[in-house]
Amino acid sequence: MNMLPMYDKFLGEISSDFMDVGGVKTAYYFYQGGSNKTILLIHGIGGDFHGMISLAYRLKNDANLVFVDLPSHGRSQLIKDMKMRDVENWAMNLMSAFDGKGVSIDEVVAHSLGCLAANKMRCRKIWYISPPMKISVMSRISSSFFYRTRRVNQYIYLNYYFSVFRGLCLVNNRRKNVVDLIWWLTKNTQVTRRQYLEQSKIARDISRGGKIIISEREFTGLIVGRRDKISLPVNAAAGVEFEKFVELDTGDLSGLVSAELVAELILTTYLFAILSV
Repeated sequence: MNMLPMYDKFLGEISSDFMDVGGVKTAYYFYQGGSNKTILLIHGIGGDFHGMISLAYRLKNDANLVFVDLPSHGRSQLIKDMKMRDVENWAMNLMSAFDGKGVSIDEVVAHSLGCLAANKMRCRKIWYISPPMKISVMSRISSSFFYRTRRVNQYIYLNYYFSVFRGLCLVNNRRKNVVDLIWWLTKNTQVTRRQYLEQSKIARDISRGGKIIISEREFTGLIVGRRDKISLPVNAAAGVEFEKFVELDTGDLSGLVSAELVAELILTTYLFAILSV
């Protein structure tokens, strides 16, 4: 089934606004779903809220949905010379900003860079999708190369067709619906040259830092892709304390190409928590 017209219709049902988050003008988006529960979805590096739409579509009948654009992403404020601590400071202020808007967040679902932000948020229920835990050597090399040559390669990196190619490199199958989804996501995600310069620096910093976010706190679940080319595969025996560990036969974009399965995991866990109370 071609889901793209449904995603387009879904986008038309989502409202948007701005709010101040620790001094950063932040774009946020809201969908009134069919529940008192509210889920916050946070995209990964180089994207914007569109990257979570396919997953959100599967959650919309069971929850209210809130999205944000990370700093220097999407419609949120550009932070010059952005460092990882700027993202973390922003994240630590995000829940308070939503409180000020009368929005109570019950659960966070984050992907990639969004996971590092979610790790600093005041929320007990967090799903991490493809978090940057163990960065592959190839990812370290490519992040460093793209950062050092960013002022030259920006013209190639931001080219529409090259962006599609990059997206296809992050998935492990080339079925027509997946390819069409990558084209749709690329068309809807706008990245300016100034944003790319900041994002490339963050990507370099993450690859250098080797963040092991799962050692810092407990959370609801961790979803990783067995064929992820950015983060090395991890397993449940790595000394990690969490309620649910899932390894999918996917690449980095598990929440995008396996949205139906990921949504089922999230909703099933939430239902189990309700029944256990």
